[in-house]
Amino acid sequence: MENHSHLPPSETKKNRALPLSHGMKVFHWWMASLSVLFLFAVPISIRLIPPIDYKIDDLLFNIGVGSVLAGFGALYLWGYQSLDDWLDRRGKERIRKSKRNQ
Repeated sequence: MENHSHLPPSETKKNRALPLSHGMKVFHWWMASLSVLFLFAVPISIRLIPPIDYKIDDLLFNIGVGSVLAGFGALYLWGYQSLDDWLDRRGKERIRKSKRNQ
């Protein structure tokens, strides 16, 4: 049996979520980093590059748009995987509780 002495008495009785695994913590850091990179860092740095002619300006614009689209894709993947992991951990918690009640 686990020792939860560091938690208040009301918290030990409430439904507590299972903690994130190390792999999911790493996944969240990577997805946060990629989202910031694609949504902010690349478009801002592209805007700082002065265009030499209209072809390069169009190319930089297309790279910026692609970067933003990749950023939204990363956010979508991040949200989907987080929801999936949350539902999985919640299901495991129910199984764990039902075994304790037997």
